[in-house]
Amino acid sequence: MKIEKQNNTYKKLILLIAIFLFGFISLFSLNKIFMNLVTQLDQETNNLKAKITIGEFISYDILKVRALFHELATTTTSQRSRDMVIGKIKKTIDTINHSLDVLEHGGTLKRVIALNIAGHQDTIKKVKYVVKNKDSFSLEVIDIKPKLLELLSMTQYINKLLSTRDHLKKAKNVKGFLKAAKKVRRYYKTLPAYFTRISENIGRLLYEGEIDLKKLEIKIEADKNKYMQMKLYLIFFVILLVVVLGYKIIKTVENDSKKLYELNLSLNETLANQQKQERSIRAILDAQSNIILVSNGTQMIDANRQLIVFFDKYKSFEEFKADNDCICDFFEENVPNDEYIVKKDYDGLNWSDYIMANPEKSFKVIMKKNGIKHHFLIQATKTVIDDYTGEAVMIITLNDITKEVNTQIKLASLNNNLELMVKNKTKELQELNENLEQKIIIETQKVRDKDKQMAQQARSAAMGEMIGNIAHQWRQPLSAINTTASGMQLQMQLGIATNEEISESYSKIMGYVDFLTQTIEDFRGFFREDKEKTVFNIVDTITKTLSVTSASYKDNDIHLINKTTGMELISFGMPSELSQVFLNILNNAKDALISNKIEHKYVQISCQKTDNENIVYIHDNAGGIPDHIIEKIFDPYFTTKHQSQGTGIGLYMSKEIVEKHMRGNLSVKNKDIDIEGTIYTGACFKISLPISKA
Repeated sequence: MKIEKQNNTYKKLILLIAIFLFGFISLFSLNKIFMNLVTQLDQETNNLKAKITIGEFISYDILKVRALFHELATTTTSQRSRDMVIGKIKKTIDTINHSLDVLEHGGTLKRVIALNIAGHQDTIKKVKYVVKNKDSFSLEVIDIKPKLLELLSMTQYINKLLSTRDHLKKAKNVKGFLKAAKKVRRYYKTLPAYFTRISENIGRLLYEGEIDLKKLEIKIEADKNKYMQMKLYLIFFVILLVVVLGYKIIKTVENDSKKLYELNLSLNETLANQQKQERSIRAILDAQSNIILVSNGTQMIDANRQLIVFFDKYKSFEEFKADNDCICDFFEENVPNDEYIVKKDYDGLNWSDYIMANPEKSFKVIMKKNGIKHHFLIQATKTVIDDYTGEAVMIITLNDITKEVNTQIKLASLNNNLELMVKNKTKELQELNENLEQKIIIETQKVRDKDKQMAQQARSAAMGEMIGNIAHQWRQPLSAINTTASGMQLQMQLGIATNEEISESYSKIMGYVDFLTQTIEDFRGFFREDKEKTVFNIVDTITKTLSVTSASYKDNDIHLINKTTGMELISFGMPSELSQVFLNILNNAKDALISNKIEHKYVQISCQKTDNENIVYIHDNAGGIPDHIIEKIFDPYFTTKHQSQGTGIGLYMSKEIVEKHMRGNLSVKNKDIDIEGTIYTGACFKISLPISKA
């Protein structure tokens, strides 16, 4: 509430200043406008005065021409003297033409004014005239200029008359002389009226100029009075606003001053709380397990208590600072890799600037305490403490990760042992495959040579598919082991891993190793040949087969729908051979779904039990088998795959196992299948086996 009142006072003060500024700017702007207008009016006045002055000059020059005309007739006695007077007339007419040109087009007119003062015989008067409208024209100029041309013609004519008169006089031709003299007198009688018309035109020019000048002076006086009134009104308005607002501000300041003492008390209380808070922050920093150091970039400013705890030969930070310029003096030079910072130049950067220039990297240092190396995770950040001056400090944080580094060493050893275990299990699997291949060769020798070759090829193909399935089964647990180990390593680097989390990670890794071991045992059981026929549950055999193919199906985004779960289909025979039949059909379905680029891939396994038979259906949605080859797929060496991918004996051997070894039946036909409300077309394999009487 107090701050709000202070803000209101400040706002009123700012408003008062704004009004002052507004008044000043308004007065200045109004005066500027007034001065510009007055200047413009003065220019118009001066322009009109210039026009009047030029008219006076022209009037004077006309009178001069008139006088020269009389001088030409009365005082000249020779042609030479007449030529001199005629030259003066022409010069004066040129002067008048120049003055008329200035009136018509604008410009500066210079005139020499005789003073007849000792030491100052004459002076030069300059008159500048501006034509506002270039397209306008002066009636006076239009009227006077032709008359000037007439004056030149009249000059020539009078010169001719005078020359004739003087010639007759010299010739003593009295009659001719009297006639010529009479003609001269008669001509001179017309001159006053002519010059009077010219003078009238010039007088009209002067009169109009004086009228315009008088109107302009009246307008200037009226505008001055209007501008002065506006200025007085504005000054009065600004003064009134200032007085009113000033009174309100004074009252507000008077009220606020009464509360100043309370504000001072509150401020002192706030300062005390701030000092208490600073002590609390200091206590929190000293309670941190990390070493925290503050520097201005050139020297150490402050540090928490952990610095003295680690460097226990010093009793205080001031003592540590007196003996050392930089904590980097304690960084070990012999480090295991580039993650560790040493006291050196990093391409023109010192160690702290190098850390801040690479925020995405994690850096470490090694420092000794009592001869024992301690590993620290080091971070450097810059914080601006004064936004006005841009002053900043550098905060160095050292987190002791010695235990985590030692744990990493142990974890690396465990990883090496894990790799050895995986290698040994892989070797066992290879030995198993070699023994299995040898058993297949021995068993197939008991049948005819053709069956031998086909069985061997079938076993080899199945073995290759098994190895592929093993790779799929191992991929996820190996990836999980890698992810768990990497995550644990990162947590230890950041110093956030606890012993419970480390123990939990070890337990997960050992669980994944057990899963790998169990996978090897499952595949060994899959390839183990049954020595004699036995009673078994077909559903158990299906489940065992699906455990082998599940990873491959998942990697290829194939949805497997098993509708046999929980059922019991008892049959008599060798379950391992039946597993190979199921595996061969499932692999063929997978290959068909992939090669035909089916978007939503499905394989459904269902079963049916009759009085005499157990029937298993394996149905896919790969589009079905072409009609022209569906009758040939059980023929030996017939395959729809590339030569490098298939041998053509898988389904042949599957049919042999079902029909000859287990006295059942294996067939296929294309059928529609309804999956989640959508109808698909695909191949449906039907395996019929007799129900066991045992």
